[in-house]
Amino acid sequence: MADALERLTVVIPTYGRPDFVRRQVRFWTGSPVTLVIADGSPHELRVEGIDFPSNVTYIPTDGDFHSRMLRLSEEVSTEFVAVLGDDDFFSPDGLRSCVTRLEEEPGLVGCVGRSIRFFFQDGRVLAEQRDPESSEFPESVKSGLERLRSTYHPGKIGALFYGVYRTQPWKDVVRVAYSVRFKTGYIYDTIIRTLLTYRGSIGIQNVLTWYCSSENPPIKSAPGMDRSVGFVDWLTSSETAPEVAHCRSLMVDDLERLGIDSRDEIERAVNFVLDELCHRYERKAFIRQRWTSRLKARLIASSPRAVKRLGKRLMPDALRKSLDWTVIEFDKLVEVLIHAGITVGTQDSQKIMRAVRETHRSVS
Repeated sequence: MADALERLTVVIPTYGRPDFVRRQVRFWTGSPVTLVIADGSPHELRVEGIDFPSNVTYIPTDGDFHSRMLRLSEEVSTEFVAVLGDDDFFSPDGLRSCVTRLEEEPGLVGCVGRSIRFFFQDGRVLAEQRDPESSEFPESVKSGLERLRSTYHPGKIGALFYGVYRTQPWKDVVRVAYSVRFKTGYIYDTIIRTLLTYRGSIGIQNVLTWYCSSENPPIKSAPGMDRSVGFVDWLTSSETAPEVAHCRSLMVDDLERLGIDSRDEIERAVNFVLDELCHRYERKAFIRQRWTSRLKARLIASSPRAVKRLGKRLMPDALRKSLDWTVIEFDKLVEVLIHAGITVGTQDSQKIMRAVRETHRSVS
């Protein structure tokens, strides 16, 4: 019986992280997954002196992040596709579960699994669950317009970018999203979320699938990845108003071409998505500025690691969450996830943890 992963391509845009590219190649060698890596690094940081296995394609590029994403969209010929960060991991079992769900439900445009965030500290892999409240749209939400108007439903799907998608709609959305270079990198997730969500429902598999790495600081200054302009500032500034109008039109034009709803209806739905997102960002900024939030952040930053470790072991879950002390040792988190009914591929998780520890042994 054919492996479902034979119908999947994982694409990785990378910049300036050759050691992590090598880690990806080692991890996926021998896998039925097709792996395509587009590396925009300066020449001296590109991966050289490595024999790439038959399932891996490595493409040195000279363009920015937009160019890498557009090039990757040209390279995918399988039925399904997924984007992965260069220092992140996918569990093959999780990907297999997502592909199987898409095969069984042709009405879905994509599928995501459960996810964690991890990092390496003091010889240990620490982790926490990401977006534990994520849930699928209610059954009453059926049309593209209804999905856009319900984008912020309780349990909004987090990290939608790192799901498994049917290749053609994914290609269409990537080509639209990265056809324009806006002054803030924060808007692209919203564009992709909006255009994919309108095209079809996105399923959620209760399987640990995406291991999101915090081993490296975010890349903010590489070409095409500028995040110096905040999202709210970009949406509300008179200086960027023409860009915002262009962004709205970009999404409306794309969705109107599908020929399902009128332009007026689509405009109202797109405007709702952007306006509601702006309100949410403004509220987050207001909360961060309250004196209680600033005091909590100061206390957390000044607490010795030994105190934090003790607190994480002894505090009730509600108090740890209030203090943002939700990171625990990976093995303990696996127990928590399994207790919550989430499937964790044991072999996959062990292989990923070995790769992480090996990375930091070679660096130290």
